[in-house]
Amino acid sequence: MENPITKLNRFTTLPILLDMLERKKLTLLNPRLWEDKNDSEIILEYKSRKGIENLFALCFSHDDETIHHWKTYSNGPSGCVIEFDAKKLFAILDEIPGLKHGKIIYKKIDDVSSKKRIELDDVPFTKRWPYRCEEEYRIIYETNEKMDFYEIEFPLSVIRKVTISQQMPEQIYNTIKKHLKGTAKDPDKRISRSTLYENQRWISGFKKM
Repeated sequence: MENPITKLNRFTTLPILLDMLERKKLTLLNPRLWEDKNDSEIILEYKSRKGIENLFALCFSHDDETIHHWKTYSNGPSGCVIEFDAKKLFAILDEIPGLKHGKIIYKKIDDVSSKKRIELDDVPFTKRWPYRCEEEYRIIYETNEKMDFYEIEFPLSVIRKVTISQQMPEQIYNTIKKHLKGTAKDPDKRISRSTLYENQRWISGFKKM
């Protein structure tokens, strides 16, 4: 039996975080803008076969952070990760008509041969095997209305914590943290700096051996 998903991490950058906190909205965008054409092209094919006018998506990770997440989606001093309470977010998503969400299933190229048919409704939640370390969770919204993006309103209580890249200089981090303090009653516990590249507990553990 699979363990239930308890958190969803959104790896992004500081401008996106600030916009999200100010407007209290998640923004789903057109997959056509994605860099990974293996991903975007099959979703556009799905959209065409379903006869949908518009499809928008937003991606999360449902497991622990990796160097891949930071390097790919939150690289540089403005990188950050926003951890959402999955249960609270799912409750919001489940109330929206036309919205689907689920874990990504990772497939090898041989798995998409004609003998191993993938159901059409599973296509937006299927990705190539080399990306399996991402442990992705995806939200998609389908509509026949003309629009450039789709937004989901949410209360800030859905956010558990925000972690800022360790590449951000400490004095700048302290300034940013002051600006973010309005997001929580106890910001010292909800806003922190990553220790991915330098974790003193890890280092001191070896020094004490």
